[in-house]
Amino acid sequence: MKNIIASILGFAFFGLSLGAEVKIITVDLTKLYNEYYKTKEASEKIQNSIDKAKEQQEELVATGQTLVEDFKDIMEMVENPALTDEARTKAQSDAELKRQEILEKERDVQQFQANTQRSLQQRQRTYRDLFIDEIKGVVLEVGRERGGDLILDLSGVTAVGVPAVIFADPAWDITDIVLERINANAPE
Repeated sequence: MKNIIASILGFAFFGLSLGAEVKIITVDLTKLYNEYYKTKEASEKIQNSIDKAKEQQEELVATGQTLVEDFKDIMEMVENPALTDEARTKAQSDAELKRQEILEKERDVQQFQANTQRSLQQRQRTYRDLFIDEIKGVVLEVGRERGGDLILDLSGVTAVGVPAVIFADPAWDITDIVLERINANAPE
């Protein structure tokens, strides 16, 4: 990050030393991303998917609980002194089958959780990348209209957690203009 900033500043100072005027424009990409109507719609879709996944997981867990209760009932039969040896052996066999079924259900739940999490993370990345590209396109469009030579993102921070841009004249900021454009087609 330091190298990028140093390169940008070097470019700006080099341009100034040659007598060329470098017009700097700033923008807050985080604000644009968070306030983009498509980001909000995608967040709702993802939240709905999370809610559905929770319901499905709860159903799987409930099925598992039923299996555990069945297992407990079978184990009570195994411990019943009134059972014949043959009945006890069958009950033990049934208990082992039920235990295997419980283990399979636990694996199913774990696999469902992992697959769901992976899928949701991929969808979030896909949305983020798509929306950032759309936003950057509008930023470049507005930047060119304003005659900008250099566009800096004010939302970035360095490796030590301080803002990458310490000061920028508010007159350079095009965030609100870009925000208005990217949300121009937002549904009511």
